[in-house]
Amino acid sequence: MPLTNEQFTQRLILSGVMAEDEFRVWLDKVPAPKRPRDGEQLARELVKRKQLTAYQALEIYLDKGQSLVLGNYVVLDKLGEGGMGVVLKAEHRRMRRVVALKVISAEALKNRGAIQRFEREMQAVAKLEHPNIVAAYDADQAGETHFLVMQFVEGEDLSAIVKRSGPLAVDRAVDCVLQAARGLEFAHQHGVTHRDIKPHNLLLSKEGVVKILDLGLARIEDPTCATQEATLTSTGTVLGTIDYMSPEQAEDTKSADARSDIYSLGCTLFYLLTGRVPFPGDTVMKRLIAHREAALPSLLEHLAIQSRKSQSSIAATLDARLSRLDTIIRKMIAKNPADRHASMSAVISDLQRCLTAPVERVAPVMVVSEESRLNSFLEMISEPDYSESAAGSQTVSQPRNSFAEAQTVQFQGDSSETDPAPLPSVTESVKLRRKRTEWWRDPTKIGVIFAGVLMVYGIWWLATSSSQPTAPKNYENKPRENKPIKRKLTSNSHPSIDATAEHWRTVVEFGRSLKSDRGNADTVHRITVEFA
Repeated sequence: MPLTNEQFTQRLILSGVMAEDEFRVWLDKVPAPKRPRDGEQLARELVKRKQLTAYQALEIYLDKGQSLVLGNYVVLDKLGEGGMGVVLKAEHRRMRRVVALKVISAEALKNRGAIQRFEREMQAVAKLEHPNIVAAYDADQAGETHFLVMQFVEGEDLSAIVKRSGPLAVDRAVDCVLQAARGLEFAHQHGVTHRDIKPHNLLLSKEGVVKILDLGLARIEDPTCATQEATLTSTGTVLGTIDYMSPEQAEDTKSADARSDIYSLGCTLFYLLTGRVPFPGDTVMKRLIAHREAALPSLLEHLAIQSRKSQSSIAATLDARLSRLDTIIRKMIAKNPADRHASMSAVISDLQRCLTAPVERVAPVMVVSEESRLNSFLEMISEPDYSESAAGSQTVSQPRNSFAEAQTVQFQGDSSETDPAPLPSVTESVKLRRKRTEWWRDPTKIGVIFAGVLMVYGIWWLATSSSQPTAPKNYENKPRENKPIKRKLTSNSHPSIDATAEHWRTVVEFGRSLKSDRGNADTVHRITVEFA
């Protein structure tokens, strides 16, 4: 049932997103005939007129608006969520600057390792200011909530782009990896090793600029942090992402250095060009062993297979440049760190020779409009079986976060922890919620179940009716006589009894024909009903 205007207004004012005076001034400007009649229409108008975002409208509708203000920041959207906490899109009240807030959850605050990872990221980003690294503006606290204020980049991560549109063109892929290499070169020069480079942590903006995300696993070469590093990467703990992790990092996270980032960047380039990871496998152990022992598939052969499947020509790409690129990737993903490039500067020098022309700056990213997100929100709350408790966990989000199979993992024994994971859009959430609807409320499911019962009953009836009749026990040893059994009934010509007799004659004859069809006519007892 939709909220009333008064209910939604009260929740809006309590959220702190809009002051009461500000809301009343806005409402007075709406012509009387067009004023909302209920909370749903009010939410629509506020989003349509850019007074609220779709995410804010949903949170306020669910009476969760109190979490939309953190200190000087007003939350606009939720970008991701995981074991560490959430990543929010927010706006500074006074500066009107849109930022990303990485908020550590209350549950994670109880985990010393999670706190150390959060502090490590704050220290790492504080040391780095580069065009290809997401900048950090501040680290703050609102009440019991701790958060890191970072640069917000409107765009998509490279994994999402490949998943949606397929492998990147050679020049685009090389350009993206070159930009990431420049950011990593700067980080290495300042004593920071990322240790979790992958397509999901490389964000491509609408202007075509690649930004490195997530320094939560970064290693900082600082003698004062030696104890903290030892605690963060204790014995038996593996940090990183399996499909992009170097063999030495998988064996001992503490030993990962700049050459591990080179390995991960090489795996990333292979993925951008082929749409697949270099060493796939259906278990974690198989993938780890493949990184350590299996030979890297040939880039040229893989592209040739893709070309044959798509029935397209690759004459323009299978040239000396692509052959050089294959050689570079093989060197970046060498099993032995000593066989890789000596530094990220050497990687940049090699990759620059593979670019034939400047890459167009406008990037093929997808940004979801507020209008479409509003429509998804309204579709959700207009569901007949909608309830606040059922929809409480649903959020509006942008499709730009990591995929589950490539999350950063920290595991020790049976425990595991993941970085912020992708959130489904409201439209996807509605579909998931429909799948979870109770079966007894779904007429289609009830019909299917009823039809199944009838089918089972029909099969049972056919099976039992086709079996031969069993003679009474007293006559088991006596030969059957195929003579009609005559039974005389006196009806005094009563019409109802005559009609009944005629009915049963029809039934007996029908049964006899069925038995005859099954080849059992010789075993049927013929019963003749005679009426005097």
